[in-house]
Order: sequence, then C-alpha cells, then structure tokens
Amino acid sequence: MVFFCFSSKDRQAIVESLLYHLDDYCIPVWYDRRTMLMSDQRNYKNFVEGVGSCRYAVIILSPNCIASKCANEEIELIKEKYEKGDMIVFPIFFNISAEDIPENYQWMRKLVYKELTPSIDSVAAAIHVVCKVLLDELDKYPIKTLNEYIATYEKIPLHTYPIIIIQSYLTTYKGNYNARISLLYSICKYIISLYDISNIPQYYYQGINHLFSQTKLSLPVENRELLIMERSFLLLINSVMFGVVL
Repeated sequence: MVFFCFSSKDRQAIVESLLYHLDDYCIPVWYDRRTMLMSDQRNYKNFVEGVGSCRYAVIILSPNCIASKCANEEIELIKEKYEKGDMIVFPIFFNISAEDIPENYQWMRKLVYKELTPSIDSVAAAIHVVCKVLLDELDKYPIKTLNEYIATYEKIPLHTYPIIIIQSYLTTYKGNYNARISLLYSICKYIISLYDISNIPQYYYQGINHLFSQTKLSLPVENRELLIMERSFLLLINSVMFGVVL
C-alpha cells in the first residue's frame, strides 16, 4: 500500500491529481480522506494504520509541507522506516527546487525524485510509482521476464498461442508503442478468458485495460507504460500458474 504524506494546503493543487492517476491502475493507497473520520485517533490512524502498515510512501515536499507539523511528524517516521529498509520512498518536490530544500530533507535528494509545479502533469510521477510497485510484486514469482516465460512453456500446447503473440511482440519495432501494447492487451485478455482471476489483486491487471484505452484513443504512451503492460502480463501468468503470493 502507498502512503501519502503532504500538506492539506496542497491537496487540490497536486495530491488529488496524483491519486487520480494511481486510481487508473487500482494501486492500493492509504489516503486520509478515504480512511480518517472525525473522532478517530489521529496519531494511531496516521502513524500506525498509515505509515506503519504501508510499504511505500509518496512525500509531496513543498513549502506548505515543510511548514506543516503533522507532515513533518509523518516524514520522520517514514525516514526511520526507509533507513531500516522497510519502506520505499517516492519524493516529489512541489513548488520547490531540489537545490532549495532545507538540510533536514536533503536525504530525499539521494533518491530519484520528481520536481513538479501546477503546470506540470503528475502522470509521469504516478507511472514511476506503478512501475515500481509492479516490479516488486513480480519479484515474488518464478517467471520474471518474457524470455523466461517462452523458455519455460514453449513446448506446452496450452501456451502455444500466448507464446506466438509474445514472440510477435518481441520482434515488433520497439518504438511502436501502440502496436506493442495492443499485442500485450490481446494476450492478457486471452489469459483472463481462460482462467478465474477473481482472487488476483486488481492492480496486477488494471493497467492492461487503462493503457489499451489510451491506445484506442491514439494517446501518446512511453516506455515505462509499456513496462507496466509487460509486468501485468507476467503477474497474470505467474498468478494463474502458481497462485497469488502474498
């Protein structure tokens, strides 16, 4: 699950936009407006159910965030988990440049970060989060690449059609993103038609539908979005063959 750390003053300017893009992929998110109600114990909700239970954290560091006591309390806990290797952090510097970040936040500059302003779409930052979450999930399973899938199943009749499509995908020009996404979409839908996926986490395969819808509309896609499609296929095939690994 992804924890969101931010100032409430930035909610409309950046947070809701980033959440919108993550929701397109059904990434599980811990977000105060979806989780907290009046009368809840704020510290328990934020620090135990929130930071404590999440594997990932998006820190939207802005002048507003730097001035927020609550956000800074969350950042300290996130940093502790990060330094122990228990949390992966996605830093987003919003309305502030990396060079202007105060000393006590400089540890975030050691990570790959994004600098955003209200005029810059947050979709690229969301794609980074999705790619990383799917990659970590894929690491739990035996088959981690398309070539491994081909090598493992090429002599098994049930997999003949999927392998033909994957081989076509691998030989299609790498810059032809729409054609490659269409090929992966067709093979993922074929798998979904054959197997019961009701127990498979939705974020394993939601990107398949979302990215294909962009392809149908001829919207631009890039290499990281293609990686999402590849990882979704591999998560699907691993899940149906070996079961879901928690």
